[in-house]
Amino acid sequence: MAPGVRRAVTSRVDNHDVLRIEWPEPVDGEIVLRHVETGEERGGTDLAGLWPGVWTVSHRDEPLATDDPGFSLDGLLAYAETPRDREIRAFRTSLGTLALTVRDVEPYVEVTAVVSDDGVIEIDGVIAYGEPIEGSASLVAVARKGPEPVSGPALFRGRRFEGVLQIEPMARAQVRRRAFWDLHAEVAGVRLPLAARLDDITDKKTKVRFPAQRVGQVRVRPYYTDTDSLAVALTVEEETS
Repeated sequence: MAPGVRRAVTSRVDNHDVLRIEWPEPVDGEIVLRHVETGEERGGTDLAGLWPGVWTVSHRDEPLATDDPGFSLDGLLAYAETPRDREIRAFRTSLGTLALTVRDVEPYVEVTAVVSDDGVIEIDGVIAYGEPIEGSASLVAVARKGPEPVSGPALFRGRRFEGVLQIEPMARAQVRRRAFWDLHAEVAGVRLPLAARLDDITDKKTKVRFPAQRVGQVRVRPYYTDTDSLAVALTVEEETS
């Protein structure tokens, strides 16, 4: 980093996809965005229309240094309240400079709580990137192979979602040693995936573990997939002598 380059105190994307940068003191000079793969450049802090991918951020022909990690969980939840088909996040690189990641998104339910106990799986969440919904819904488990979907009662209250799923119907349908069921919220024939993508926890599949329950010899455990979607794994355990 060149001597004398000022560091931004905060550098975040607001709910209107505008890059907000706070400096320790007023500065001049244009912000320049550059797409890492294509080399396309754009000036300014209005991020509307950016192509998916990673964009570097420069100021006065130098990478913009920042002290801000670029996000907070509360901020990301607030950002996800706005219906949109493209998500833009600011982040601090390993070199301490600001960059943006842009990706296409579709509405889903961001999981905020999972309880696996007493023969049921209870899930709370909020709608991300979609319109609020009011009324009855279903929590649906869809097997990747074989059995028909299994569902339980659920409810939308605006952006908030809550649902309950009995585990016994999934266990009764077990015909393989291992089976996997993906979870969705369903309303009016539309299924929204359940996932946890708004925090900074990487590799949830190995880091986040929910309690297992048992129905006979079948162990039932919710888990996060490689893409941070919420699913249920069922495993037939061998009898012990």
